[in-house]
Amino acid sequence: MAVVRWALLLAVGATAAITWWTLVLRGDAPTTGEPRFYCPMHPEITSHDPGTCPICFMTLEPIPEDLGATSAPEAHEHDAPEPTPGSIPPGTAQVMLTTERLQASGISLVPVARAETAQEIRWPAVVEALEGARAEVRVRTDAFVERLVVRETGVRVRRGQVLAWVVAPELLRAEEELLAAHRWHEDEDPAHTAHVDEAAARRLELLGVTRAEIEAVARSGQPRRRVPLRAPIDGVVTSFAAALGAYASAETVLYEITDYRRVRVVASARSPDEPALAGTAKAVFRSRAGGENVPLTLELIEPTLDESSRAARVRFLADTAESALRPGDIGDVLLDAPAVSALVVPRDAVIDLGRTQHVFVETSPGLFTPRIVTLGAARGELREILAGLEVGERVVARGGFVLDSESRLASALAPRAAAADAGVGTASGEAP
Repeated sequence: MAVVRWALLLAVGATAAITWWTLVLRGDAPTTGEPRFYCPMHPEITSHDPGTCPICFMTLEPIPEDLGATSAPEAHEHDAPEPTPGSIPPGTAQVMLTTERLQASGISLVPVARAETAQEIRWPAVVEALEGARAEVRVRTDAFVERLVVRETGVRVRRGQVLAWVVAPELLRAEEELLAAHRWHEDEDPAHTAHVDEAAARRLELLGVTRAEIEAVARSGQPRRRVPLRAPIDGVVTSFAAALGAYASAETVLYEITDYRRVRVVASARSPDEPALAGTAKAVFRSRAGGENVPLTLELIEPTLDESSRAARVRFLADTAESALRPGDIGDVLLDAPAVSALVVPRDAVIDLGRTQHVFVETSPGLFTPRIVTLGAARGELREILAGLEVGERVVARGGFVLDSESRLASALAPRAAAADAGVGTASGEAP
């Protein structure tokens, strides 16, 4: 048993020494020159001499020429040149399809054409009330609601119309002071009396009493027990919080009135369509509920985009004197874009990847090449092309995403094929 135990200890020690030499000491041996081998599973592992990967212990393979730049640790994506119109997008390759497979895939081709595009642009929109068209009715001192004239929302009121009657003790005292100043005319100096009279009238104005009402109180010689609350603007009562006998302070909003004679129409515009606004002389709003088109006036293009839809908010103004627009209505803003001559392709022909947009061009029968393009405005089912294509070239109008998958698969398999060809050549060269 002692001999067996010592034999096992010697075997374990020999195994540890061999492993240490293979993985540590031998791996630290200095190498010179560019790396010629790499691990397909861990491309960051490279070596000048053949060996195994220290992570997965796979045999290192020769680095293909077209993979060497991207396999090196110092290569980064941001070092790649910026894609230009007409070039092949990164990560894609040409695709060759037979006639049978082309028909089975349902791929259709259309020629690139130059056309006069005068498309009516349509943006979804919603009607909103103007911020400055809202007014609140409050009392300027503590009061009690004694009588209600307007008792519900939705009532259209005019400026100066009485909404309610309130009793305010402070207003009553101010009117009594005004009348007392008038009675002093008989006993006091007229100049002093006029000064006191003006001070009492100014106090009433600060409490919300108009100059006409002050003069009426002075002529009558009697203070008013209750005073009216009047509408400050023309509009519709959109909020009502007054109750008969309720106590109201300066913080209490008794009525809210909104002027709907002008409303704002806010449209969500895609960024490529925004240049159409510069040459547009006519914009109308068409409600989803039907009715006639309402003329619009451009107010503002907001400088920021919506984070979720990446659309710009374009604001228009509309008069409601001859229309039935109300805040909350939804519809579309229609713009007559000026007619322009441009290269166009079907909208479905463009594959948009965010950073780049490309189409597939048939460079020879059955051979399709991905090509980066610069897009213009979207005009209905067509898309304007600013650069990257020529008139007469045939592009894939349907089935482009199928070709894009094939193209990316071919690009991913190309380095492996190159590596396999390099290995076969080496083996044949070493054969006797």
